[in-house]
Amino acid sequence: MEKKDVVKRLNRVYYGMMAGAVIIAALCYYLLMKELVQPIDPMSVAGQIIQSVIIFSAVVCIPLGLYLFKRQSKHIRAIEDETERMQAYLRASVQRIVTVSFSMLTGIGGYYLLGGYQSMIWIAAIAAIAWYFTKPTERRIELELLPDDDSY
Repeated sequence: MEKKDVVKRLNRVYYGMMAGAVIIAALCYYLLMKELVQPIDPMSVAGQIIQSVIIFSAVVCIPLGLYLFKRQSKHIRAIEDETERMQAYLRASVQRIVTVSFSMLTGIGGYYLLGGYQSMIWIAAIAAIAWYFTKPTERRIELELLPDDDSY
């Protein structure tokens, strides 16, 4: 498996998460406009629980996704077979993209379901910034698979 193939597959996942965010935004907007769902008061108990869950998921998922990938990449670097290494890198990168961008999806959904509550869009924006740092490129693959220099 070549780096170009890995980048193509990862780009599908990467942009698929953005497509998912747009679909969630459109769906929530549609549900609210057709009054199929009523906005939840952000200061109600249900609203505060929703906020807490979304904030907690952002605080956990963003660093966890980046940290787990960093740990996995150490093991991936040690794989001798190039095809097997690229397969392992692909799996780890997909996991990183999905984990980091999960908060973007929930933040956008929370924004609409809480009646346009501004804090949720900030959570989605923070997650979108983290999501941007997972953008797959051939150069990123090279850099992430470089051997560690632990000679110091």
